[in-house]
Amino acid sequence: MRSRLFTFTLIAAMGWLAGCQSTRVAERPAPALQLTSAAPVQIANDCQPSGSVVVDFTVQPDGTTSAIKVPAVPDCLHDALTAWVSSFRYRPPHVAVPGTVEWLLVTAQR
Repeated sequence: MRSRLFTFTLIAAMGWLAGCQSTRVAERPAPALQLTSAAPVQIANDCQPSGSVVVDFTVQPDGTTSAIKVPAVPDCLHDALTAWVSSFRYRPPHVAVPGTVEWLLVTAQR
């Protein structure tokens, strides 16, 4: 009986000590993105965009963009937004970081 109690206590103590010794690896938050340059959006005159479009992309460690994902929109707007996001340059984050931008058409009368 004592040997079983001792064995149980020993196993429990080892488990407790192992739990104290293991360290959790905290995930690092993604670095803040800092846009350093971007070309203006160039939309063809015959293109009739409307609404807003959310574009997802990845900022590469060197600050360029890749994996640009434009949702289903007219081809003329898709091409314009892809070229625009491709022109983005960020301060190099040194790791790949996901990014998102929302393009919104705003019109006003003069």
